[in-house]
Amino acid sequence: MSHRLRLININKKNWETVLELTTNENESHTLDEQFIYSNAWSIVQSEFENGWTIKAIEADETIIGFTMYGYDEARKLYELCSFMIDSRYQHHGYGTEALELILREMERKYGCREVYLSTAPNNDRAKHLYEEFGFHPTGEQWNGEDVYRCALSTISLPNTRPRKADLLGVV
Repeated sequence: MSHRLRLININKKNWETVLELTTNENESHTLDEQFIYSNAWSIVQSEFENGWTIKAIEADETIIGFTMYGYDEARKLYELCSFMIDSRYQHHGYGTEALELILREMERKYGCREVYLSTAPNNDRAKHLYEEFGFHPTGEQWNGEDVYRCALSTISLPNTRPRKADLLGVV
């Protein structure tokens, strides 16, 4: 299933919508969700730590998710620090398309050749998605989370056909 996904800036008009997104199945909003920190936490982190880019994930003009990525100055590597699809929009293929979009944007924006991320050890659905894209566990842990690494030159993108938005440079 193909959707019209875009990464969009967070601004005065949409920031509250981004804060209201949650991965909690009961739609409750907490700073520390089951598998990730809340979007509010990440937005504040991006303001006080250099190197992070924050974006809302939009599908057909509806904000469905959030991401934070960039250069982790402390670790000296490129990291997908936060990636979430709101619980209301999960199981519709958005995660796969959004991850592809984010990785392509990271490669375009930073020219990076590898990306790291971490996830809760019991987040099996996320691990499966990341492994489909060519992420491999490093054997390390950051703050109790399993670390994964992907060499972008060997990335396994489920859909390698260029999309119209890619050809037009729309992100």
